[in-house]
Amino acid sequence: MINPLWLRTFCTLVECGHFTKTAEQLFMTQSGVSQQIKKLEQQMGCDLLLREGKSFSLTPAGKQLFQQGQEILRALAELSQSVQADPE
Repeated sequence: MINPLWLRTFCTLVECGHFTKTAEQLFMTQSGVSQQIKKLEQQMGCDLLLREGKSFSLTPAGKQLFQQGQEILRALAELSQSVQADPE
């Protein structure tokens, strides 16, 4: 099972396009972001990013994870909201 925290960090990184900006947005350190991405890659068993100096691009697996990961994160947020809204 994919760790939702690592998935959120990955999707935020792709949206921001920069490790430092991602760290600022998620109130983390830059090394914390890097560690979570590495752990996610280990969990998935493949590279998600092609690191090119200080920039990166997505591998085909990274593109797929980003697209489907966004849907998963939206579904988790909707589930949380619906459970919290249920008065019973």
